[in-house]
Amino acid sequence: MSDTKKTKSSADTYGNAANKIKEAILSGKFKTGKKLPGPAELAKRFGVSRSEINEGIKVLVSNGFLEKKKGIRGTFVRKFYKLPLMENITDLVRYRRVKVDDLAKARLLLEPEVCRLVAQKASPKALKELQDLIDSYAHVKTRDELDPLYAKFHRIVGRSCGNQIYSIIMENIMDFTESFIRTMKPVTTIIHNERDHDEIMEAFRQRDSEKAAEVGTRHAMDILREMKKLEDIYLELLGSNILDPYLEEGNEEDTYEE
Repeated sequence: MSDTKKTKSSADTYGNAANKIKEAILSGKFKTGKKLPGPAELAKRFGVSRSEINEGIKVLVSNGFLEKKKGIRGTFVRKFYKLPLMENITDLVRYRRVKVDDLAKARLLLEPEVCRLVAQKASPKALKELQDLIDSYAHVKTRDELDPLYAKFHRIVGRSCGNQIYSIIMENIMDFTESFIRTMKPVTTIIHNERDHDEIMEAFRQRDSEKAAEVGTRHAMDILREMKKLEDIYLELLGSNILDPYLEEGNEEDTYEE
């Protein structure tokens, strides 16, 4: 039993060290792309042992916040655009490193064109798959079951547009959207007008590319407006004065040596 307690205590300690370093990264105290202070400096700064710091660094390397560079001594703070986004969405939203506005700009550029292309090019099989999915909404009773189905609709739309690059980007946008919604679940739920899917589907059936683009744009704007409200609520509930979302990463910063 003592061994179990010791293992748990050690894991908690290492996790605490990792969290302290991660918070310093997200708050901008350690700049992305720069070398992390050495273990001795970090141990002194955070009031823990060097072994705890070393284990915490291993955790953050595994999570993607830190990286080792071949042929260069030390550990570096990874650029945020290299982060495994879905694994770190809560922290990135909390520290305003990722914002719904970022998603809005990407999605509003892409969605109209994807919907336009689907109306022009989607196969009968793809259209049937979309219609069957819409029909399945009526048999689902909980919000937790509906949200993945709504996301699936947009994933199928992306796959059916005939452009592989657009399809890949849509998959990533929906990954972000679903992860964001799961993060916000303790706050409230996304208001989603599923009738928009009916309108989009009708435009697809009619091969009306302009109508598909128009409804797709409106639908994306409505969803993103609701997501923005949730983001504001979430950050307000945190009650944190965490820094301005976009610290300039090009500022001068001390380089620490091990």
